[in-house]
Amino acid sequence: NRIADQLQKYNPHWDDELLFQEARRINIAQYQHINYYEWLPIFLGWENMVKNRLIYRVKGGEYINDYDPSQDPSVLNSHATAAFRYFHSQIEGRLDLVSEIRKPTGSLRLSDWFNRPSIIEAGDNYDFLTRGLATQPEELTDTNFDAEIKHFLFRRGRPFGGDLRAIDIQRNRDHGLAGYNDYREFCGFKRASTWEDLMDLISPQDVSKLQSLYASIDDIDLTVGGSLEAHVNGALAGPTFLCILTEQFYRTRVADRFFYERGDKDLAFTREQLAELRKASMARLFCDNGNHVASMQPKAFLRISHSNQVVPCQQIPEVDLSLWKDLSYDNSLNSFHYYHNYKK
Repeated sequence: NRIADQLQKYNPHWDDELLFQEARRINIAQYQHINYYEWLPIFLGWENMVKNRLIYRVKGGEYINDYDPSQDPSVLNSHATAAFRYFHSQIEGRLDLVSEIRKPTGSLRLSDWFNRPSIIEAGDNYDFLTRGLATQPEELTDTNFDAEIKHFLFRRGRPFGGDLRAIDIQRNRDHGLAGYNDYREFCGFKRASTWEDLMDLISPQDVSKLQSLYASIDDIDLTVGGSLEAHVNGALAGPTFLCILTEQFYRTRVADRFFYERGDKDLAFTREQLAELRKASMARLFCDNGNHVASMQPKAFLRISHSNQVVPCQQIPEVDLSLWKDLSYDNSLNSFHYYHNYKK
């Protein structure tokens, strides 16, 4: 809505449909840019992403034409059901409410507010939670889970609730995923024939625990085995999960005919518009969409530090939507004719 409002000021002759479609297109492009160039590098590692052609070292309005219609754009079962759910361990059980001077003023217990989003509208919680998301550290990416999701998931007023980790493991089985050993082999590692063979990626202590829980190496669930691997340098996942994650996000990019960086003559943003879209950031979205968020650290997914200090929002680059102003509009045309000519 914010984008549409700005576009309407630059193009008062656009009708509602055109405003909606262009605002939607810009919003998706910003979302894709933030995902691939700001968020995923934290999880997968910048160098790992470059090596696997998930992102490119580009500047300004340079197009990237890597669309591949032969790729399957659907989501891998192993990604949705196991690898991507590994990051449940990062969930913090209490959400901090943080003031503009970055002081916690309280917190919300997660299990008190499952499926009750009205809390966002209470008082100044929208802004306080926004700052909290950018300030509060996440939990470590490991095998430990906060009690709020391990004992109190969806408790809805009851003393206890569900166990997200148990649900993840059961979901793995319900979806019929192949075993961890199969995915090791699929990802290019030696198939384990003895328990000791697992120690190339998993610690001896964890291998011992697996041996006490599973009758056979081939019984190990992907959700369990993958979560025990030592992380790859620069990433927050072990090699088997990283293999699945990079394959998924490669497909998601190259199988998307409308991906924002493409230079297709019928679909592309102009080079000037693309250069603006590459300024998009989570910090800018927090600034633009908060009610009274006046400052933010430029790298909003990373903690505040000496090299990532909180600055006034005016210092954070923003997408200049004046680049979408139509300079060829003929006042003699009505918006209906303009819309159909524009789309052609």
